[in-house]
Amino acid sequence: MKKNLFNTVAIIPIKKKSVRVPGKNFIKINGIPLYKILLDKIKKCNFDAIFVDSDSIEVKKYCNNNGFNYIKRLPRLAKNTANGNDLLNYHSSIVNANFYFQIFITSPLLKISSINQCIKILKNNKKIDSILTSKSLYSWFWHKDKPINYSPKVLPRSQDAVPVVVETTGLYGIKKQQLKKYKCRVGRKPYFYEVDDDESLDLDNAKDFEYLNYVLKKRKRNWTIIDHQ
Repeated sequence: MKKNLFNTVAIIPIKKKSVRVPGKNFIKINGIPLYKILLDKIKKCNFDAIFVDSDSIEVKKYCNNNGFNYIKRLPRLAKNTANGNDLLNYHSSIVNANFYFQIFITSPLLKISSINQCIKILKNNKKIDSILTSKSLYSWFWHKDKPINYSPKVLPRSQDAVPVVVETTGLYGIKKQQLKKYKCRVGRKPYFYEVDDDESLDLDNAKDFEYLNYVLKKRKRNWTIIDHQ
């Protein structure tokens, strides 16, 4: 894989086991396993190549039958101590590309249009070195008994609050040289791509799945329609 130079690649980690919600990557939503939902979306995006990293035989078979490049998950990267940076640094050592995008299947409401826009921004904006999906929270925040974005002595109006930016953990993109230099999926000049509340959903616990079902019922739409947004 290292011999081929790709311009823009997507790398999707799909772990067989999960801690908070057992087998969450394989839970069926409207009869479709979770991992297939985002893979189907990404296949419609503007990537030159798509790689799937997994320790699941089921996922391997699906990749082989549907045109995805399969990467067998290394045992050390299958441990709970491994993180997104560990994965992407390994992937960049075996996949040669100019732009790397790490996308997580636990963000099933992430739109194709948003993914393509992130690709376009990272490729064309020379002032940034990375991009990630995010949302802004307008409120008063504290950390370890200290205010983060306001002074309690001077109470501004809520509409004048300085927003706190939160990573949605759905998508990360970074340029080759910055990944090589910083060994991190976020560079020193990141672009925060704002997504709406539904797109920001990260399936991390049972309540998140309940919210997903609520959204689907509210929309009264199926995945084949949502996938093409």
